[in-house]
Amino acid sequence: MKKIVLNVLALLIAGMALAQEDSTKTKQLGEVVITGQYKPQSLKNSVYQVRVITKDRIQKQGATKLQDVLNNELNIRFSQDLATGGSDINMLGLSGQNVKILVDGLPMVGRQGTSNEININQIDINTIERIEIVEGPMSVIYGADALAGVINIITRKGGPGKFSVTARATEETVGKEYGVKGGIHNQYGGLSYRHKQWEIGGGIGYNYFGGWRDTAVDRELVWHWKDQITSNGFLAYNGEKLNLRYRFDGFDEVITNPGNFLIPYSEADDTLAQDQEYLSKRMMHQVQGNYFVNGNLSFQAQTSYSDYRRQVYSTTVSHKTGESHLDAPERQALVRFQGFTFRGMAAYKISSVVAIQPGVDINIETGKGERLTSGLNQVNDLAFFISSEITPSSKVNIRPGLRFIHNSVYDAPPVVPSLNTKFVLMKNLDLRLAYAHGFRSPSLRELYFNFFDANHQLQGNPELKAETSNSFTGSLVWRNGVPATATKAIFTATLSGFYNDVKNQIDFAESPIDQNIFIYTNIDNFKTRGASLTGTALYKKLNGSLGFSYTGRFNKLSNDDKSLPEFKWSPEVNSNLGYSFIKVGLNLNLFYKLTGKLPFYQYATINGQQQLVLAQTDSYNWMDFTVTKKMFNFFTINAGIKNIFDVTMVNNTAVGGVHGTTGAQPIAYGRSYFAGLSFNWDKK
Repeated sequence: MKKIVLNVLALLIAGMALAQEDSTKTKQLGEVVITGQYKPQSLKNSVYQVRVITKDRIQKQGATKLQDVLNNELNIRFSQDLATGGSDINMLGLSGQNVKILVDGLPMVGRQGTSNEININQIDINTIERIEIVEGPMSVIYGADALAGVINIITRKGGPGKFSVTARATEETVGKEYGVKGGIHNQYGGLSYRHKQWEIGGGIGYNYFGGWRDTAVDRELVWHWKDQITSNGFLAYNGEKLNLRYRFDGFDEVITNPGNFLIPYSEADDTLAQDQEYLSKRMMHQVQGNYFVNGNLSFQAQTSYSDYRRQVYSTTVSHKTGESHLDAPERQALVRFQGFTFRGMAAYKISSVVAIQPGVDINIETGKGERLTSGLNQVNDLAFFISSEITPSSKVNIRPGLRFIHNSVYDAPPVVPSLNTKFVLMKNLDLRLAYAHGFRSPSLRELYFNFFDANHQLQGNPELKAETSNSFTGSLVWRNGVPATATKAIFTATLSGFYNDVKNQIDFAESPIDQNIFIYTNIDNFKTRGASLTGTALYKKLNGSLGFSYTGRFNKLSNDDKSLPEFKWSPEVNSNLGYSFIKVGLNLNLFYKLTGKLPFYQYATINGQQQLVLAQTDSYNWMDFTVTKKMFNFFTINAGIKNIFDVTMVNNTAVGGVHGTTGAQPIAYGRSYFAGLSFNWDKK
């Protein structure tokens, strides 16, 4: 019933809409970025190499979750945790705990699961204006957890008119499964109003995933079903010198894992099924302000408060009566994480050559729950940072930076340096070179988390040290520098590379007391290196891109056996192709990515003897085809096919470990079909 009501509301709101989205490829080339900048900066002039994903691209992909979008990017991979319904990200060969997830420049709180990662699919895809991705450490500006880089989710700030209405409804199959209780049903409706210098708005969304049964029998599902409700609201003041904005985001999720009737209950031949629900709630408040004193001096302040709760709720269900009862206490759990962030900065232009940006950064995170050490667990991170932008000429930009840190729990690096440079070698050729010393603080879970059940025996470690890294990145960007015309095309080509050397990497290790218990430990050093080559083209009605990357991951066993290679390499290829029928408002788009095999060495017990084996996760191809059509200047219809190659599982020959990951690894729920309708109306 809830899905039907929300669908009707979305269609009613959409029926009022009367606008046309303004999004062109030419505008994308002049994209303005804000991540890590002193002030909004053009993509070409940014000292950082930033990748931008626009809302136009998100709409064309028919995305119902953030993973749908990022899955097509080079140097980003995902793995699925079917037990908890989460998705784990990997970037530049480093796990997602090294990726800083930001919403409007402020960090998300609530890393979950044994992988200790933010579940990006808990971010409402319908509120995203664009996504900015910066590869490599951004620790000077954004602090801990940014060894691999940052993904900054920029939310929509309201329409261009006095009164704006947006609405969207998308229906998608899950493999071949679809219905009222099956498939994907995604809806969203939002309003905004602008009066003089004031702006107010908000929206509500609903996302239902009916799970995927496939070969499962009885009550079980291969992929569990998921209910998500999202909400947001904002109030903003935009003056000549002062800008203020308050925003809140709410999230409520229920993931249901039904069990089969397999447990003997009584002599009456009744049986029980064990069900689990994962209940997540998040509320994030933000306040951001800018004050422009003059052309040389400005101030910026950002603060946020997040409250994240996750509960494991276990019940037993009687086959005979259908009644549910609360399961054993050890199968219940509730954890709560609260985070406070304050970042204040000033940007002062000393001269035409030198500008500086000093700032303070305060991060306080607390956690409590049955699976955390008793009492209130808290980590306070206080920092002062300063960077400088030196531009001796229009062709040179040098940005050194330092961050000074004090942490209440672990020994943080006393100083974290970085150096970013940009050189205009020729009119159409730019070179960027950067060094950064990154660090990742142990999370509350890694410090204090304890979890024991039939499948896991995990233990936190309050003696953990911070991970640190030395990272080098570089990129060479060429543009032909002409606007698209009837006879000329726009071309860009980017050659980039990276090298990460991580010290004190945190991972699981067997307890010296009990080999069945795994403890978070600073186990080793780790390295990744890689290169990529990408190109884009825009000519008349045709646009396309092609990219290739090759990433090497450190083979730790090479330290003891010099005959083994130091790195094992894995390729990726992606390509997007689009064609526009401008007169009829029709776009055809093809998205493709090859995720190459991932080889790695490990020891395994074979026939009672420990042997060195080369294991791997197999490669797979992913392709989506979408059609987008604008109608009557205010409707946009899109439809298409996702996962054309019908990928579900890939073979993984790993042996043992915390999760016992040998065998097939889940990737997706097979080929699916979707259709969506969106509306935008702006009253000038």
